[in-house]
Amino acid sequence: MKKPENQFIAETFVSVADAKCVVDQLCARCCAYCLSIGEDGVDRLLAFEDVRATLRPAGGGLLMRVEGRDLVLFYGVRMLLQGQLETVATIATTAVEWQPLRGSRA
Repeated sequence: MKKPENQFIAETFVSVADAKCVVDQLCARCCAYCLSIGEDGVDRLLAFEDVRATLRPAGGGLLMRVEGRDLVLFYGVRMLLQGQLETVATIATTAVEWQPLRGSRA
């Protein structure tokens, strides 16, 4: 994917046990849908068409960030990650709440 000026950016933090294992399982479940999966330190970088996602194990849970230029693909990747997350981990909250980041149109 090109390095776009992403119009849509959102992230969420989800409390899960063993976040590193959850990241590995999410990548395994999403690999058929993305163009590539890379690593940057502890971060996993998933590249989709005009959208990228970053999965980062963090203290007590998982930080997920989605960035993209196409609104439909942006929401599609968010839903893919959220849906797969519910199949691989017990989530402490009843809903995953995505927060738009500064300057984002999401």
